[in-house]
Amino acid sequence: MNQPVIRIDFSVGFGNNLFQFVYAKLLAEKIGAELYILPPNSEYYGIGALDLLVTEEVSQSDVTVITNYSMMDGIFSNGYETISVTTEDQAKNILNNPEIKNYRLRGYFEDYTLYERDLNKIRSWFTTPPDRDKKNAALHLRLGDRLFIPATYQDEGLLTFEKYKRGLDKIDFETLCIVSDLPHWRHYEKDELLRCKYHTSLHTNTLDMSAKAAEYVNELVDKFSESYKITFVNKNLPSDFYRLMCYDKIVFGYSTFAWWAATLSGSSQVGVYEPWRAMKKTGNKNLGKTNYDGWFQWS
Repeated sequence: MNQPVIRIDFSVGFGNNLFQFVYAKLLAEKIGAELYILPPNSEYYGIGALDLLVTEEVSQSDVTVITNYSMMDGIFSNGYETISVTTEDQAKNILNNPEIKNYRLRGYFEDYTLYERDLNKIRSWFTTPPDRDKKNAALHLRLGDRLFIPATYQDEGLLTFEKYKRGLDKIDFETLCIVSDLPHWRHYEKDELLRCKYHTSLHTNTLDMSAKAAEYVNELVDKFSESYKITFVNKNLPSDFYRLMCYDKIVFGYSTFAWWAATLSGSSQVGVYEPWRAMKKTGNKNLGKTNYDGWFQWS
């Protein structure tokens, strides 16, 4: 009989894709499955970024990107039952008790407990820096399209300089490397932020939000620059990801991109924003409570 098949339906967002890919590969190894990735569109940026970050051995293994969308369901015609997986609870049950079946993965699988037993194996799938900078620290500042989402500025969703500082106060460092999707480390006029390129479409209320976004960014630029010796990095997605992994001390807010960079790096000190996306209430994930070796929480 043919091998079982696992198809990952990639969402938009590279951090999300890493959860989807890593979970699928863990499951594929357990059941001897062929692994397929269905990108959201034929030119999706996450595919190239993933290929640059995984090792050559992984890129040449049984991982196939579906480019002919007419075949996306035909891969399941192999005699096995096909199961759809959408939630973290489903994913955990299946990983703990894997069955030889086809799996269609349509969730995010953002639960740190899914991966804690296999961290060394997962890290071996990716190209990581041979050494880490132990003298300085990295801060991931995720802004982008979130600047135009109202929840960004409400209650626990608002990541102020003072909150970031509480996380940074827990580590010692000389220079702070800020890795961000902000194009440049400077002040912005409100219309400038509207013209920036983002990985997803902006919300419809962008004009109303633009003044608030500029005020928020400019305050962060002022306060960080006054308080720390700063280096700023914004190149491209795989380069910025790899740059984060180069540091032994990493602090970040609610960012799946930074979560994976910190996880794969094996850094000795990692500070994560404990409330994570508290504004999502019952839909919030547990990533802010990650308790891997060296991780600590701040809020």
